[in-house]
Amino acid sequence: MIKKITIINLGFLFLLCQCILAQNIHYAPYQRNVGCQHSYLGTATIVVTNYGNYGGVQRTPYTYVWSNGTTCTTPYCDTSSTITDLEVGTYTVTITDAQDADFASYVFTIVEDVCHMAPALVFTPNGDGINDTWYINNAYLFPNSEILIYNRLGQKVYDHKGVYDNQWDAKDILGVPLPDAAYYYVIYEDRTDKSSIVKGCVSIVR
Repeated sequence: MIKKITIINLGFLFLLCQCILAQNIHYAPYQRNVGCQHSYLGTATIVVTNYGNYGGVQRTPYTYVWSNGTTCTTPYCDTSSTITDLEVGTYTVTITDAQDADFASYVFTIVEDVCHMAPALVFTPNGDGINDTWYINNAYLFPNSEILIYNRLGQKVYDHKGVYDNQWDAKDILGVPLPDAAYYYVIYEDRTDKSSIVKGCVSIVR
């Protein structure tokens, strides 16, 4: 009976030691989600932050095994590994050291970024055909939007409802060119939902 208990205890200690070893790989995950409207695909990167020798044992090179089938090891992935062109989903990476004793794993969750209207910070309406109007990225995705522009005194100088086609040319409501200055915008991506709002500042520079 004593022998059996000793064997069980030794087995328990062995497992405990493995668990302790498995905590030695420290890492930092980085990801880029799928872009709004699938404008670009996702990326996942794992970086080992305490690579090298520790505990008196040679730990490198590390091997990285990804759930999408990608495997990477030295000389390209000593300290990090990256997978690209990712669709929405979950991706797991397992890191194993050179002794096949120390390991760590991490799960990436790649989602698609939510689209928002993204206005340019400056435009130059000088008639040269370059950057003459105010550009708002993703504006075509919001057919029910409303755009309001104010000067520094709080006076409204521009108002547009519906699909914005990057047409504001730095003229006020009466069609008079506005002076070079910073102007403040309030954009309702859906004018029936006032919580969907984008605020900021745009500069006219000629």
